[in-house]
Amino acid sequence: MTVADKVRVAVIGAGGMANYVHYPALASLPDVQIAAICDLDEGRLHTTADKYGVARRYTDYRRMVDEVTPAAVYAIGQPHIMFDVWVWCLQQGLPLYIEKPLGITLHQAHLLAHLAAEHKCITQVSFQRRSCPLVVQLYNECRRRGPLVHAECAFYKCEPQPYLHARDHMMDDGVHAIDTLRWLCGGEISGVESRCKRVGTPDINFIAALLHFDNGATGVLLNSWTSGRRIFKVEMHAPGICAEAEHERAGWLYADGDTQGVRFDTRTVAGSDELYVYGGFQAKHCEFIDAIKAGTQPSSHFGDALKTMEIAETILAQALLNR
Repeated sequence: MTVADKVRVAVIGAGGMANYVHYPALASLPDVQIAAICDLDEGRLHTTADKYGVARRYTDYRRMVDEVTPAAVYAIGQPHIMFDVWVWCLQQGLPLYIEKPLGITLHQAHLLAHLAAEHKCITQVSFQRRSCPLVVQLYNECRRRGPLVHAECAFYKCEPQPYLHARDHMMDDGVHAIDTLRWLCGGEISGVESRCKRVGTPDINFIAALLHFDNGATGVLLNSWTSGRRIFKVEMHAPGICAEAEHERAGWLYADGDTQGVRFDTRTVAGSDELYVYGGFQAKHCEFIDAIKAGTQPSSHFGDALKTMEIAETILAQALLNR
C-alpha cells in the first residue's frame, strides 16, 4: 500500500494514555498514516513525533487541521480539557475519535452527539472493552445458543482515597462497565435499579445496579474503588452456556453442565502480548478507520455513547434521590 492510499490522521494529544495505547495502535495499522501531531507541551510533542517518525508538529490544533487537512482527527486527553477541542472539530465536519467519557456532564454529551449528527461527522468513543478479542470470541460462542439471558460486569480498584479529578468515578470507570453491559445484553434500556455508596470518602466510590433491557436481558453492574486490587471482569449467560472473562488475563467457557470449562488466554486469542492489541484498542481503531472508508458509523459513535452516558446519569440521579 502506498502512502497516497493510506488514511491520513492528525492526533491532538501526546500524553500518557495516548502514548500507552493509541499511538502504537494507530502505528500498527497498515492503512493509516499519522500525518501530524499537536500538543501544548513541546517536550512531549517532539518525543512522541520522533518515536513515530512524524515530521509535522504543532502546538495549535486549528493550524494543524488547516494546513494538514487530515481525513480524521484523534483528540486524546482529559475530557474537561478536550471538550472545546471536540466541539471545534465537529463544527468543521471532521471525523473524530475521542477517549471516554463523552464529556463529563449529560449536557456536554447531548451537545456533542447533536453536533456530530448536525455536521454528519463519523465519530467514535474509545469503549474498547467491546473489542477485546478474548471477550468477543466468548460472546460469539454464547450467542450461538441464542440471546443472552443476563450478563454481569464488575470493575474494581484499590483506590480508597477521594478522587480529586474534574470527572467522578462514574465518568472515569463506571461508563466502561455500563457500555460493556449494553453491548453484551443488546436492546435498549427499559429500567434501572441502583444503589451507590461513599465508603470512607466524600465522593461515590461504590456503584451497584440492575439494568433491564427491552429484549428481556438483564445486566448486573458492580463498580467499587474500595476493593483489594484492580480487576475488570464479565460474565455472560445464554441458554445452556456461559462464559466468564478478565479482559487482561483469561476467560473460561462452560456448556451443558460442565464444571471444568475451557480456558482461553487473552494474549493467545489476540495473537499478541501487547496491551493495545489484546485490550481491544487496535480493533477499535480499525473499526473507526473502516467506517471512514465506508462512510458509515462505527459501533461506539457519539449517538450510541450518549445512551451509556444517560444510564450513568440515571444511576447518579437515583443516588441523589435516595440519600
